[in-house]
Amino acid sequence: MRANGPSPSTNISHNEEVSRLYKRHHQQLVRHIVAKGLPLREAEEVVQEAFVKLLGLDDIKVQSYIRAYLYKIATNLAIDKLRRAARSPECQEPAGEVLEHASPVDSPEQSSHHQQLLGQLSSLLDDLQPKCRQAFLLYKVKGLDYDVIASQLGVSSSMVRKYVLQAVRYCYDKLQDQL
Repeated sequence: MRANGPSPSTNISHNEEVSRLYKRHHQQLVRHIVAKGLPLREAEEVVQEAFVKLLGLDDIKVQSYIRAYLYKIATNLAIDKLRRAARSPECQEPAGEVLEHASPVDSPEQSSHHQQLLGQLSSLLDDLQPKCRQAFLLYKVKGLDYDVIASQLGVSSSMVRKYVLQAVRYCYDKLQDQL
């Protein structure tokens, strides 16, 4: 990474390239991640996270192999998610039993920090355009599929994906120093 960060023209070019990659390879990348063993919804989340990470990248040397780098990011995120799931006690006990044995793992300081982050996130979501905010909340909080959200909002499924990605990127950019 460069010390001064990317120049504005380089950043626009990088963002345009990531946007092109998203349009061309989003579905293919989701299928690639599903083939690794994640359910479709989790694969969608991994792919979104990979695009957000790629957007935050300011290493110009990566431009020559940006597609391969995107796939590597997504694959690594999927592997991490699968490893966490394999270690999770939820994989070994039925859900009801897990809830009976659940205990808070956060310290009071961590809990307070999480509450502050949630407050900031809520405030940031208020900054978004109404459809963008609604798409994000319906997808991340209610767990609805893109197609269902699209019909509710009267937009295309791909527009819902763009709204969710835009909201994730906006919140990440604003909160990255605190995460």
